[in-house]
Amino acid sequence: MGEHRWKGELGKPIRPRVIRPRGLRVTTKTPRAANKQMEDLYRQAIEEEYAVKLDLLMDHYGITDKTDVLSLALALAIEYVPGFKVDPTPLRLEQVGDEAIHLVVQDNREGRPPKWPFKRHKLLSDVEETKQKRKISTDHEALSHLAQRGEWARPANHRGGAEQWLKILKNQLAKARASSG
Repeated sequence: MGEHRWKGELGKPIRPRVIRPRGLRVTTKTPRAANKQMEDLYRQAIEEEYAVKLDLLMDHYGITDKTDVLSLALALAIEYVPGFKVDPTPLRLEQVGDEAIHLVVQDNREGRPPKWPFKRHKLLSDVEETKQKRKISTDHEALSHLAQRGEWARPANHRGGAEQWLKILKNQLAKARASSG
């Protein structure tokens, strides 16, 4: 989690300025009282600066009600506390059978990609068959044709686009060729 780079007044530390009140004289008999009065003025100046900075912070987070400190606390917690982050669980469509499609919660765990669910040798034979039937010379053209419909069309749960699916098919075709010969 990166450190926030605040700009303007929110990026500057508070440096309270306390002006000695008129009539405050320190004599040998009154140093404690004078010190206490100056410390009180110092704390008061800091609290006034806190109020100004809190208003600026609320403006930064778009909080219009300046008494809504709960919204400010929540905005700060969401930005800085990992336990307040929301892990999005996107939904995806999963095809079951020929016509049934289910809406399922997508598992966001990272790691090894799922195993290729199709038979590579079938892809290889389908590509060769398409090249012969359609008088196509390149694997790319044959895969493009196969990827448009039928068994080799992009599955409903595939997150990438058509070009990415075509790239996956090319990689699987290369693996099929490597294992067959």
